[in-house]
Amino acid sequence: MASVWDELKDLFKSQSQKEEEKQNKLKDALEREKEVDSKLKELDEQYKATLPVEEEPDLDRLFPKDSGLKEMEYEAESDEEIERKAKQKNDADRLKEQNKLDEKYFASFAEAEGDKIEAEQKREATYEELGELYKELREQMKDKALANGVARGSILSTKLRDLDDGRSAAEREAEAKFDTDIAGIDDDLRALERDREAALEQLDLKYAASLEENINKLKDERDKKIREYEKYNSSVREKNAKYLQQRELDIVEYLADLAEKKNERAALESYNEKKYGYSGEKRKNYEQRYELAYDFYSSLSPDIALEALEASPNMKYYLGIYYDALYNALKPSQENKKSYY
Repeated sequence: MASVWDELKDLFKSQSQKEEEKQNKLKDALEREKEVDSKLKELDEQYKATLPVEEEPDLDRLFPKDSGLKEMEYEAESDEEIERKAKQKNDADRLKEQNKLDEKYFASFAEAEGDKIEAEQKREATYEELGELYKELREQMKDKALANGVARGSILSTKLRDLDDGRSAAEREAEAKFDTDIAGIDDDLRALERDREAALEQLDLKYAASLEENINKLKDERDKKIREYEKYNSSVREKNAKYLQQRELDIVEYLADLAEKKNERAALESYNEKKYGYSGEKRKNYEQRYELAYDFYSSLSPDIALEALEASPNMKYYLGIYYDALYNALKPSQENKKSYY
């Protein structure tokens, strides 16, 4: 309590001096308050440690980032690859058809060659038969001449010569027939070869046109598939973009709803606490805070205690509903007595 002398000295101080002294006291009080503030902070952390941990909502689980729609991959073949594959197939198909064609003509060739061999065999058989026949005729003619007593006569010689001439004529006739048959067979072979060459030429023309047609067809199919895939993937991208936009809106709405419900709970809790006071561990913790704050502010000069409390940046937060109780307790009319909410 100020002495009479102090009160007399105050009477002679100017207003500015008084204000300066008051500000210095407030400054000193706020500096000293830091220690109290630190202790209140510890109590606040102790209290928070007792509170159940409020889990953050798993937004990725509630609102998956992936819509489930996937783009389809398609690796289109190049023109060169299409042309190479088409040529491979074209060559394989042409070879199959050529093999069938060759099989048909080679069978005819083999048959003609067989006819030539058969003609050769017939000629040889004819020569052999003629040789046997004329040998027998010569023997018969000699035996007959011998029987007639003319074995060494000119008549026999003439007849034998005629017989040899007949044999030679028969052999020439057989040779001529053989030559005619072989020539006919060779003509058939040449005709077959010409037909085969013509067929192969037609085959080349056919598959040359088929190759170009198949290449164009394959390119058209590839281009069509590219357009189909791009159309589908474009649709997927558009739907995914819309999905993500809607996801963001849904998340905002969901969080806003959570915040509103949290605020409603906090408002109800604040209302009940103002009406009925704190309870349980919270009450004990805040009473300790009040004690610390009361002890500190009541130790200050009464003329600055309330202002120091009002100037404190954190005291309302740390004291909660006990702030008003402390404020009232520090009022001169309350004679600085402790008062709980």
